[in-house]
Amino acid sequence: MASKQDVDLDTAKRLVADLSQRLAELGGDSRKLQELRDEVRTLQSVLEAPEARHSRIADSLKAVDAALHEAAAELYADGVKLGSYVSEIGRILGLR
Repeated sequence: MASKQDVDLDTAKRLVADLSQRLAELGGDSRKLQELRDEVRTLQSVLEAPEARHSRIADSLKAVDAALHEAAAELYADGVKLGSYVSEIGRILGLR
């Protein structure tokens, strides 16, 4: 699990804003895309909490990462560069 200093809140917030915007631009209402949208909204809520706990943020980032992988084929078909999001999540968590 990421320690407190491993979670860069500003980078995580930028990632969530970018991914939220990109998902809003996409059409489609598949189950996998909806799950990804839900995980991104959850992460956004966690980041906006007044007492944002780094362990909870890390868990939510991992859930977004998993949802990105699940929706990979659909995102790729829509031209979303999945690798950049996955890499950024890994950097935020200190995994990549």
